[in-house]
Amino acid sequence: MKGIKRVAGLVIACSLVLACSTKKQADGQPAMALIMKTLSNPFFIKMGQGAQRAADSLAVPLLIGTVAQEIDINQQISLVEDMIVQGVKAILIAPVDSKAIVPVLVKAQAQGILIINLDNRIDADAAAASGLRITSYVGVDNEEGGRMSGAYLVQLLGGKGRVAMLEGIRGVDNAEARKQGFLKSLQGTGVELAASQSANWLQDQALDVFSNMLQANSDLDGLFCANDMMALGAIQALRQAGKSGQVRVTAFDNIEAAQLALCEGVLHATIDQHPELMGYYGVLIAKEALAGRVTREKLVPLELITRENLPEETK
Repeated sequence: MKGIKRVAGLVIACSLVLACSTKKQADGQPAMALIMKTLSNPFFIKMGQGAQRAADSLAVPLLIGTVAQEIDINQQISLVEDMIVQGVKAILIAPVDSKAIVPVLVKAQAQGILIINLDNRIDADAAAASGLRITSYVGVDNEEGGRMSGAYLVQLLGGKGRVAMLEGIRGVDNAEARKQGFLKSLQGTGVELAASQSANWLQDQALDVFSNMLQANSDLDGLFCANDMMALGAIQALRQAGKSGQVRVTAFDNIEAAQLALCEGVLHATIDQHPELMGYYGVLIAKEALAGRVTREKLVPLELITRENLPEETK
């Protein structure tokens, strides 16, 4: 059960005992599992909180599993195997890798477990080839989010200049969709993409990758980061290079640290994809699906966040 947790408020606690007691309190309700990426990314804390809120309101037992690092697909596979042993009836999963997660989900499906896909879409071709049936998808239009963030960057630059991109994990659905959306935002403008490289969603990798980009491209005007964690690393790289505030930066996720960066003027926009709603709707949709009422897709709204539309208490 290593890595299995329960999210309550901002407290993350080991929950083997919690999980068992929750099942007893749920009056025979079938248990569900939420399997996410790492809680070092506040995005997934919010997702877990939303799911727990729905589970509590419905008196549904919920096990929550997370991995230590954003890229640890092997640990996520182990978590799915643990949940199969636990006898859950539905698995809600935000996969680390859209393809590599498929075989273990096929094992879960063979045990009669429903699969609810959150956030990062499971690869449709890999699923079809293996016979995996995704009951529902809950998430956002990642391509549109990348386009929104990019369009705002183009606007900030007056439609011309040289920009770079920090990508998520290459080959993963949400990373590729955000990349394509950003590239579309540049079409027909005078903005040139000077450099693009993956930092695997990670802040420390983004610091190193963007530091090297700055050395090779000293005249960059803007940067799009496919998530806020990478934006924070890039902002650190700009500070170290003595260029803080000189490069326009837009990102994706709207975590609290990004809001602070918006207030400081070192980040210029981010996209809120409301992970708490993904978690919340995921549990609701899973419960309905277990009762035979299936919603194939639920898209959560996207919102462009800038310093100007931050809540007053945040500024």
